[in-house]
Amino acid sequence: MAASLIRLHFHDCFVQGCDASILLDETPSIESEKTALPNLGSARGYGIIEDAKREVEKICPEVVSCADILTVAARDASAAVGGPSWTVKLGRRDSTIASKTLAETDLPGPFDPLNRLISSFASKGLNTRDMVALSGN
Repeated sequence: MAASLIRLHFHDCFVQGCDASILLDETPSIESEKTALPNLGSARGYGIIEDAKREVEKICPEVVSCADILTVAARDASAAVGGPSWTVKLGRRDSTIASKTLAETDLPGPFDPLNRLISSFASKGLNTRDMVALSGN
């Protein structure tokens, strides 16, 4: 699940920042990012994050955000499979809103031309190496 957790984190951060908005379910007032075309069949691992949040809540209720759990899970998953690790600053706040529209316009598409992909990743402070690493399945 390492690749799935990293992709879930990447898809979250590309839209509105790393705020766990991708984890929000559809409600009368929220149009979930989960149902955005770039996330359908691509973003996976929601259950792992939910399980981790449930366990963390048992130990320290209402202290650790889903956004921090998702970020740490992606980092730890990468390290667990021999990938890079990085320092994670904690203290993210969970979003109370999601944007299916932004998910459908901000996330790069699998058939986007190379120049659009490079530009899209660059607009988020990522280089072509980051793009290649995050674009794999």
